[in-house]
Amino acid sequence: MKKKTCFYYPFSASCHPDVNVVEGRTLQWIHQLQLAPDDRAISRIKGASVAALAAWLFPSADPRTLQLASDFTAALFLLDDAFDDGQLSKDTQLAARLNDRYLGELFGHVEADTSDQLMRGLLDVRDRIRRDYPHFVLNRWLMHCQHYYEAHLWEVKNRMHQRVPTVDEYLMMRRFSGAVYAYCDLLELLLDRPLPLEIVQHPLLQSAREICNDILCWTNDYFSLEKELRSGDVHNLIIVLRDTTGLTLDESISRLWRMHDDRIEEYQLIKQKLLSSSASNEIRQYLDGIDAMISGNQCWALGADRYAESRAFAHDDRTGASPVELRSGASRAEARRGGGGGAEAALDASTLLGSPG
Repeated sequence: MKKKTCFYYPFSASCHPDVNVVEGRTLQWIHQLQLAPDDRAISRIKGASVAALAAWLFPSADPRTLQLASDFTAALFLLDDAFDDGQLSKDTQLAARLNDRYLGELFGHVEADTSDQLMRGLLDVRDRIRRDYPHFVLNRWLMHCQHYYEAHLWEVKNRMHQRVPTVDEYLMMRRFSGAVYAYCDLLELLLDRPLPLEIVQHPLLQSAREICNDILCWTNDYFSLEKELRSGDVHNLIIVLRDTTGLTLDESISRLWRMHDDRIEEYQLIKQKLLSSSASNEIRQYLDGIDAMISGNQCWALGADRYAESRAFAHDDRTGASPVELRSGASRAEARRGGGGGAEAALDASTLLGSPG
């Protein structure tokens, strides 16, 4: 199986300089709330580089919002592992029962069970959003957390029945299982002023958010392909394409790349329309934030141990070199030539791991 190393974006990526400080505080937060059940879970969190993900997604965030994003990411990764690999992954009744309870706790309809490790982290994040930010942020974030839980229940049902979803069904549900919309809620916290309803619900801005969601989820599927192939999980766009359209695995990878590039081209057109039709500084900031999320997500994925096996199998079609060879043989300046320093090019190891400098 031959895979390209990384995708091209016509905008640059950058990492928040406080990433190492935030990482230490997130690990301390996990320890204080006793969120990790064992040392293996701690190792997985460290390998996932959750603070680096937050720092790449939100390079201009203030310290409080960046810490919130990092802690939220850690809580989500623990939940993801439970849904994908743990007892919840194939037990529909247990997943449905816990989903109902968890959502009741998040929305405040039932008293929280603070003994549950899987919920303590999200409840703490919820309380901080409620305390420190406008109420509308919490309302949107809770709705997107609900969608996240329901999408994972859908995945559990598919595993139970050994069912492969159609491409259209998967594309729709992937937008909810990736929790990207919840990160878009946090993105709005970086603006000088909140976006008014007529802007938030504008079809063009909704399309920009949807494309951001698709790109982050599809690239995640690309980088995690080896993991899903090894585990037998069908919830990966490449695997769904292979199993439902008659394409080979290599052809399915190529199809994902074409779909990805088409969405980026569409996003550029939408962004141009938005910027030409409005002089709002907040819209420009929001679109800059989407640029950062799209390009930064790939930089994180290339450096995270979570996808190390996938990277080991990836080779660049232009050079035949592995990502490690590309990163060690290219300078940062060389990596950023071309499309404005986009994330297509090689980045050195310290950049990929999120080290400032």
